[in-house]
Amino acid sequence: MMKIGYWNKLLIALTVTFVLSSCDLFELDINDDPNNPTTAAINLLLSQAELSLADNLEGAVNNNQLGFAGILASGDNFQLAQNSYDGFWNSMYAGPLKDIEGIIQIASNPDALSPHYLGIGQLLKAYAFSTMVDLFGDIPYSEALKGDAADAIKQPKFDNQSAIYADALTLIDAAIANLSGTTPVTVTGDIIYGGNSTRWLKFARSLKLKLLMQTRQVSPSAKQDIEKMFTDGGLISTAAEDFQFQFSKLQSSNDVRHSWYESSYTLGVNDFTYILHQYMVEMLEDKDPRFPFYFRRQSKTVLDQEDPSQRNTTPCSMTPGCLFGYVVLNENLHERIYGTTSLSQAQIDFLAGIFGRDRADPAGVPQDADFRTMPGVYPAAGRYDVTAPGLPGSFTAPGGGIFPILTHINIDFYRIEAILTLGIAGDARALFETALRNHITKVVNFGVATDANAVRPDQADIDAYVNLWLTRYDNQNNNDSKLNVVMKQFWFSSWGNGYEIYNAMRRTTDPNANNAFGYTGYPNTVQEPILAPRKFPLRLPYPQQELSINPNATSYTSVIYDQARLFWDAN
Repeated sequence: MMKIGYWNKLLIALTVTFVLSSCDLFELDINDDPNNPTTAAINLLLSQAELSLADNLEGAVNNNQLGFAGILASGDNFQLAQNSYDGFWNSMYAGPLKDIEGIIQIASNPDALSPHYLGIGQLLKAYAFSTMVDLFGDIPYSEALKGDAADAIKQPKFDNQSAIYADALTLIDAAIANLSGTTPVTVTGDIIYGGNSTRWLKFARSLKLKLLMQTRQVSPSAKQDIEKMFTDGGLISTAAEDFQFQFSKLQSSNDVRHSWYESSYTLGVNDFTYILHQYMVEMLEDKDPRFPFYFRRQSKTVLDQEDPSQRNTTPCSMTPGCLFGYVVLNENLHERIYGTTSLSQAQIDFLAGIFGRDRADPAGVPQDADFRTMPGVYPAAGRYDVTAPGLPGSFTAPGGGIFPILTHINIDFYRIEAILTLGIAGDARALFETALRNHITKVVNFGVATDANAVRPDQADIDAYVNLWLTRYDNQNNNDSKLNVVMKQFWFSSWGNGYEIYNAMRRTTDPNANNAFGYTGYPNTVQEPILAPRKFPLRLPYPQQELSINPNATSYTSVIYDQARLFWDAN
């Protein structure tokens, strides 16, 4: 990971959006003014593409997927409007996807062939478009991004989603070949891996594994293909190799700080959405050492239920069917968390700060911003949860959060899933322990390095937590139920990245699934929505704007997001 100080300086040059003009990218003229270029330099284009990709993916769509998974109150009732993703769709195509295509075109120029830049561009394209497929299904691909070409295509066709996946795998193989050779051109402007081709190669193989895992239910060669990936090796295996984006610490006119940080620490009030109670309560119940790194409590005030205004501010005060409600007053939760209903004042003060919502609580939003639990130091670079709850001083925090896109922990969980579902060789239990310890280490190391108030948990507490989950794993009598335990832990390990857990919940199959909201995957122990007008989203709805202006989108107006499965979802 390149140090953030480097690319903050680079960002000074990135005050405009880099898009390709309709002129020939490779037409050189000695009379051109070098101070007024008509095309972006490839290193600046690479920086902008990486920044724009992370900024688009880490925001509201990421929160929605965490909502679908029952972690955040963002889309957690599954009610999605047809225009919910107009902005995201347009921003992806006009921003990072366009920039990535520009990198590939420039690096492919025979007169200035740059294989390493080309390989990076191919990997970014494979990741970005496969992610769009995971979200929407069929999308414009082969004819996309050509609105300013000599033979402009203003209304691109939609390509078959499985064909896009197949092309993404081809791109990855081509990228591996390009990155494996030597090149006289040094890659600069890479704000993810600093031009390190060895790490890009590890990401390439890991991305290929991700796509193979995603399609394991519909591919007849899944077992042999996936087992070969693990046998051949060269995957992301350490925190230093993680494919993640480091956001800035600094405020600028082009603010590129973590969106959770912006919502919680820059406005003078916590404007972040509700964190769902099940997530926090079960972490407390299990004594999860990551809790004070994930969350920051703001208040120790217990709202007076005899005061109508305070009662109306209380979680679930007007909604029947809550399991968690107002945690500090719920004696069932006291018993679960502390083993007693006779709490000390310190315990009451602590629980008063656990202020979120039950899943899909339909109540309105009262004036409770000063009570809601906030994102903590990991991954948003907010504040560690110190003993005395309260607003951080001057409502500031360190900044410099991360978006963990594809990490060594993901690779551990992929392998466990492959062992339990496909029967590939390996010790799933040992890998489960490794994944647990690796993620705790990643969270703690980031938190301690970011906030001076962060405290490393005792090793005995970490061991007790890991052993609790290993016991749960050992108590299962078949691979399906073992996978359910593994996926529940992956649920807890997905704080900050909704893409992987949302995919896993659609990709895995619970043979005994029987619920009213259409969810058929693992983990199967997530609270059911209190009120969900729609069923579990199997994809995102196509943007209304695209359906309205692109005649090639006409046939997709009938696609219903909670009924139409993606090609790799065989449930």
